[in-house]
Amino acid sequence: MSLNNYTDLQAAVSGWASRADSTVVSRIPDFIRLGEERLWQRVRSQWGIEHATLTIPGGQNWVALPTGWLAFKRITSAAEPRIEYMAPDALEDLPQPGDATKYSIEGGRLLYGQTPSAPLVLTTKFYKMPGLLATAGTTWLMDRAPSIYLYAALIESAIFVKNPDKVAEYGALLDKAIDNFQSAERAAVVSGSRLRMPGRQ
Repeated sequence: MSLNNYTDLQAAVSGWASRADSTVVSRIPDFIRLGEERLWQRVRSQWGIEHATLTIPGGQNWVALPTGWLAFKRITSAAEPRIEYMAPDALEDLPQPGDATKYSIEGGRLLYGQTPSAPLVLTTKFYKMPGLLATAGTTWLMDRAPSIYLYAALIESAIFVKNPDKVAEYGALLDKAIDNFQSAERAAVVSGSRLRMPGRQ
């Protein structure tokens, strides 16, 4: 059986779950959607990195997060080569004029460490959730590691039918699949490069 897209995944989940009753089969789209939520809490990949510029209007210290945002990898501005994360309460407690090297996240917004008097452009790299399989059909992760989608959906299926042994089995398979995918990616990213110690050429 091929496993290349959303339709293939639905068939695979049905086959692996070995349940032909209509109650379970009709829930397969739900299992996949819940599985997507589970895996995007964990999977971070260079294939999902996007670039975006965010403009903070003058007189306020926040801007909405990019669509599909999962986590920031890097944030800079023209004046700051790296802007680092700080907890929201700590950011709020900064003495004026604040700190131009800090940001936080709260309520779907990026909070900046200062309130600029004029529009401030931030350059960001962030991990973006790909489109949902139900509408996108496929994603870069489906292309590269379809087993991750399969095991995540099967966990939800096992939870639905109240089979804790299968929940544990598919949970272990998902853990291994994610670890293998991310380990292979780390190895590929540094392939062909020598490991250099800081301060040494």
